[in-house]
Amino acid sequence: MIKSNITISDIAERAGVSKATVSRVLNTPDIVEKHTREKVIQIMKELHYSPSQAARNLSMKSSSTIGVIVPEISNTFFGELFSGVEDITNKNNLSLLYSSNDNDQESDYKALDMMKMQRVKGLLYIPAVNYAGLGILDKLQRKLDRLDCPVVCMDRDIGLQCDVVHFDDQSAVRKAVMALVDAGHRKIAIIIGEKESILSIQRFQGYLDGLEQANITFDEDFVYQGTYTRLSGYQVTKQMIAQKKQPTAVITCNNLLSKGYIQAVCEHTNGNMTLYTHIGLDEIDMMNFLGIPYNCIQRDAYELGRSAAELLMRRIERPDGVYQHMILSSPLVHQTF
Repeated sequence: MIKSNITISDIAERAGVSKATVSRVLNTPDIVEKHTREKVIQIMKELHYSPSQAARNLSMKSSSTIGVIVPEISNTFFGELFSGVEDITNKNNLSLLYSSNDNDQESDYKALDMMKMQRVKGLLYIPAVNYAGLGILDKLQRKLDRLDCPVVCMDRDIGLQCDVVHFDDQSAVRKAVMALVDAGHRKIAIIIGEKESILSIQRFQGYLDGLEQANITFDEDFVYQGTYTRLSGYQVTKQMIAQKKQPTAVITCNNLLSKGYIQAVCEHTNGNMTLYTHIGLDEIDMMNFLGIPYNCIQRDAYELGRSAAELLMRRIERPDGVYQHMILSSPLVHQTF
């Protein structure tokens, strides 16, 4: 009769090795003697040890699984990204293992450790935080190196030694500012996320670049900072509406902030979205579905996922060579000004 809830202790006793040896087979198999490693793996299979996927993967150099780590699986932007990734991995008969890091450093490390345990064939990765800005980029790089598989960094470039695919958010926000200036606006506010985020740094710099290009003096009263969540977008917009000094135009720096902004403005105006001229970063599917005109910086998440997955396939086939840095276009789509 097979025992349920098999533990490392059970495997160690059956294999005649220590629990530490079993742990090393799971986490750092390359340092375990081949005969011992194969014996432990065989015992895992015999006892139906969970996670079974990890046990199967350990018996080969790598699995047929591609890992994907993103900040938040629930965000529709990343849902579109997954579709692009899947179109490529399906063609290559590869499975996908998804994880989220919740924009949290410790969760990021845990997700990377899980990918190492599963011995993924390659990793598509969006870092949780600005590791370079925090002075801990080297630690992250060592973690990625220990995965022993190709890595493609998506959506943001924080200086890792790997292939990168992302959008030029700085240039996109600068162009958004200039479009508003061309429409006659001089009082332009920006709603942005966490200041330490590399995305916030780049987007805010684009805002400053646009003001400078238009010879508009920077006014900190028009900078509203929150987090990249719908609730934060709602709360910050309510604060902005209540201020005496009012902008005439607003740029929101991701789709969740934009949803919160729209909710707050519609509440204040009984559904009239024309309180400010608004440009959001990323599309909002519901606006297109309802046929409501919406100004946005169009970042194609599907194309981001597809391009990153294609690059990863090429890197798996040819591991050597100079790392590639691919920048995707993000056109401004404006329909109401």
